[in-house]
Amino acid sequence: MSDYVIGVDVGTTGTKAMVFALDGTILGKGYREYTLDEPKPNWVEVSASFVLQITFEAIKEAVTESALDPGSIKAVSFSVNRSSFCLMDANLEVIDDKFYIWLDSRAESVMAEINDKISPQRRNEITGMPGYNIFAAAKYYWVKKNEPSTYAKTKFFSTVGSYILHGFGSDEFVVEISDGTVSGLMDVTTLDWSTELASALDFDLAKFPPLCKPGEVVGTIGETIAAKTGLAIGTKIVAGSGDQQLAAMGAGVVKDGAASLTIGTFGLLAVGLAKPDFSALTGMMIPSSPILGVFEVEGPQVSGATCYRWARDTLCAAEVAEGEERGVDPYILMEQNYITQSVPGANGVIFYSALFGSGYPTWDTNATGMFLGLRNTHTKADMIRSVMEGITIEARHILDSMLSAGVQMDDVITLTGGASKSPSWCQIVADVFGLKIRTLDVPDAAVLGAAGLAAVGAGLYASVDEVVASMVRFDKIYDPIAANVAIYNQTFQAYKAAYAGLKSTDVFTQLLELRPAE
Repeated sequence: MSDYVIGVDVGTTGTKAMVFALDGTILGKGYREYTLDEPKPNWVEVSASFVLQITFEAIKEAVTESALDPGSIKAVSFSVNRSSFCLMDANLEVIDDKFYIWLDSRAESVMAEINDKISPQRRNEITGMPGYNIFAAAKYYWVKKNEPSTYAKTKFFSTVGSYILHGFGSDEFVVEISDGTVSGLMDVTTLDWSTELASALDFDLAKFPPLCKPGEVVGTIGETIAAKTGLAIGTKIVAGSGDQQLAAMGAGVVKDGAASLTIGTFGLLAVGLAKPDFSALTGMMIPSSPILGVFEVEGPQVSGATCYRWARDTLCAAEVAEGEERGVDPYILMEQNYITQSVPGANGVIFYSALFGSGYPTWDTNATGMFLGLRNTHTKADMIRSVMEGITIEARHILDSMLSAGVQMDDVITLTGGASKSPSWCQIVADVFGLKIRTLDVPDAAVLGAAGLAAVGAGLYASVDEVVASMVRFDKIYDPIAANVAIYNQTFQAYKAAYAGLKSTDVFTQLLELRPAE
């Protein structure tokens, strides 16, 4: 009997599970989507218990579809959305049953206080994370200041990965190191919780759990979880990593200069770098990869393809309904009905991609999404295409800024995430970047990366390098089209100028004041 593994991506807005053979072939899939809660402006939460239940369901669907003997699936591991967290009480139950999602920017109200206690530059040097309000460290401080009773009840600070491992039956409550580095609470030189940061912000280090390594077996599936997931009793539970580290791993980014671009709910350009200068690469995220001690230089895009999902839900109800009726992904229908019916540059319509604010290099919580250049002659096709283009142009801004900061990268970028499933979007990325873009045989690279760590934990592969050599397969190459590159170079300049003009005249602040009060 052959051996198999299952990788699971617990994302920001859904959980995806896949059963893999050891050559990277997919044998079964499961997916469940969920909606984020926004109880107040700038607050973004989701029920932790619901996410766990959804994860059980997605795995069971994948196992059932695979039609394999569950005993042949040797291990399960997890990719998780990063810098989201929950707080565990003395009974290891989630306080208020909620994750504080990374998109949440409530901590803006305490950033000045945090900066007085320890500067953003020093935090960046210690943790490899920028000193902005979306990172867990800032929101954890917000909880301590604004909800002291919640902080007092907290036994453990918990990443999403920690909670999921616990929910599946880990022997101890642990935080996986590479995922933990994105919290903004760990020291990248020691790969342990930062005593300096804890001291500066008066965090109780006893509330930070023990650490484990990516690929480490932390428990086995018991009878109750086996019934909920379809996995066999005794299946190894293997610590995974953050979604973007595993997406990079699943795209083959395991050496200096190798680069991947993820366009998903969270957008990110990742470049492998063994020895980054943390003090020089300000504003970027530099977490450990699943190969501990080897880092990734990351330019994050906060809003990402969430903007395209917004376009689906807000502007494309007909495609959603048709998709449900025909069993067709509505994004395929959107591509047919709109993207291909407009032209490069969307006939002069620009969408500024910041529904949740902007990430690197501007890091502006107050920035908003915008349609620019609209005339009465424009169509819905122009608007929908401009959203796809705007998300990509924001990623180009990240690329140019990283190159300007001295980051060296290969001249071929591997595209992962939902965008890589769209031929139109792949070509747009090549044209906007002016670079060759390649796709993967398994575009859900984070799920493949998680499965790869499961294989390492089960002893089926000896290292991450072996996983990449055996499981990662490249698919298509998209070359930039010179005429389109010229159009997008011009669009890019207008895109940047629009932000700069509105920022300099304080328009974003004025718009913020028009929003409903909390």
